[in-house]
Amino acid sequence: MIDSRSITLRESPELRELVFEFYRRMLAGEADAANDLISHDPATLMIGSAGEWVQDQEALRSGRLEAGEGLEPGSSPVAYEAGDLGWFADQPTWIFGDGSRAQMRMTAVLAREPAGWRIVHAHLSVAVPDDECVMLQRRWRHGIPAPD
Repeated sequence: MIDSRSITLRESPELRELVFEFYRRMLAGEADAANDLISHDPATLMIGSAGEWVQDQEALRSGRLEAGEGLEPGSSPVAYEAGDLGWFADQPTWIFGDGSRAQMRMTAVLAREPAGWRIVHAHLSVAVPDDECVMLQRRWRHGIPAPD
């Protein structure tokens, strides 16, 4: 068991810049280059909205975006590290191919590997207030269509 009193988290501009590079590669349509920043460890896990829970390495790397689609950093991202582990949190904007945008929430855990820092876990979801999310889930459960 790790004694949390022995861990000293420090701000990590290096991790923040690595995740920003991940964003940049996605927006540039450089899927393979973006995937290079994701760990190949079998425990790597990506979680999204609506039941997206992806741990399969092939599935993790199968997605492709057109240039201009992807994440744009939020105004106050944070990144911290302690030894060979670190974490990142942001409120980025997802840019869709048609130019529309959605506010998101993202957290990521990174591990230092022989090739450098790599993302071992990320959770990206739409930023919906809890009360609205509960209302939507109730509507979906009962098959109530969205209002016009």
